[in-house]
Amino acid sequence: MSNHGASDVSGIQAGRDVRIEQSAVAVGHSTVTGTPTPPEHEEAVAELRTAVGLLLDQLRRNEEQYEDGAELVEAAERVDAELARDEPRRNIILRWLGFIAPGVQATAAVAGDVAAIQQSVTALF
Repeated sequence: MSNHGASDVSGIQAGRDVRIEQSAVAVGHSTVTGTPTPPEHEEAVAELRTAVGLLLDQLRRNEEQYEDGAELVEAAERVDAELARDEPRRNIILRWLGFIAPGVQATAAVAGDVAAIQQSVTALF
């Protein structure tokens, strides 16, 4: 694709008004640049994955205690899989956590863990 005379543009350019370079988008004369992810973010995601792993283990161990135990385990597995992605999708994670939360309300400690994970996801993504 031609870069319409801009020798320093390595991204996609369409009609000289829209340009996409890596994760930055420019429209007309304005530009939007992405900031690199700080190392603290990666550490926080790793801690979140650890918390979800512990939740998953807890749900597996006590699956028969919950009315929808198998579905809760599956939902936690989906949260764990989503967090393993290069770019986890916040809405997907929150949807599955939203499914888990009412199912574990009878167990205060687990319900608190789910709420803490939901808050972390909201803050991180």
